[in-house]
Amino acid sequence: MSEPTITDFRLSIEADKPTIIFPGPLVATNEHSETIERLKEEIKKNPLSKMIELDDGSRWRNQRMRDDRYALRRMPEKCPNIDDLGLPLWIKALLLQSSMKEQGGLIVIFGQTGAGKTSTLSATIAGRLQLHGGYALTLEDPPEHPIEGAHGSKGYCEQLDVDEMGGFDKAVHTALRCFPAKDSSMLGYGEIRENLTAAELVRIAVDGHLVLATMHAKSIPEGLQRLAAMANAAGEPNANDLLSTGLQLAIHQKFAANGRLDVQALPRDNKASAHIQKGEFSALKEEVKKQFMNNANNS
Repeated sequence: MSEPTITDFRLSIEADKPTIIFPGPLVATNEHSETIERLKEEIKKNPLSKMIELDDGSRWRNQRMRDDRYALRRMPEKCPNIDDLGLPLWIKALLLQSSMKEQGGLIVIFGQTGAGKTSTLSATIAGRLQLHGGYALTLEDPPEHPIEGAHGSKGYCEQLDVDEMGGFDKAVHTALRCFPAKDSSMLGYGEIRENLTAAELVRIAVDGHLVLATMHAKSIPEGLQRLAAMANAAGEPNANDLLSTGLQLAIHQKFAANGRLDVQALPRDNKASAHIQKGEFSALKEEVKKQFMNNANNS
């Protein structure tokens, strides 16, 4: 196995413990020793660092497992282009539509682990900045795709690490204070896991900002129901109303067995909004199906 194909390392600072590589699992050999030693050196410098960048340009997310054992995942070295994700043309058009720049609202990307949700999130932010300009701020733990900087002639993105900022509460407070005056801005959030996160994001989405977030779910109806339930559990009694008002687009994606990206979408319309407001999330299955059938030839 050649080194560039490696996605993950499991390594220890102690020399007598084996390093495991993935895809595998396989025990690392001498051909991997140079990279392993460089990673160990960086970990020793700062064991709590969540992101390691080596001099060859490779980026690795670092997670301490136990004692001196660390899990390292190779991160992308550049942000993917939205044109290269394999999204159906009609869904890509929805993600990039210009009207949401002024209207604001919520775009939520659902899927299970490994479905490429973060790639779609980052590529959408970069693509929208390139097309429409404006300012974007992302809150991630940690930032995965390097999208900080200029996009086109009028777009700019900055990335913040939620953990380094002392948690979600402080990060969101900082983000809102960092948005420029008199400008429609985007807020990107890595993955909704906590009830408080869900509640705050559905609130922000009705305040004129465009919020983009990812969330683990098996389908769009299941994901929206869970999002509303989480917000409600955090003390937001109007979660369904806020979600029905703020939601602009929900998509769900997964990789098929042949490697093809399968994507469904539910854009904002009166029927979907009414179902969400009434808590009729199971009825959204038919709305998602209708969207797919109406756009089946536009892929």
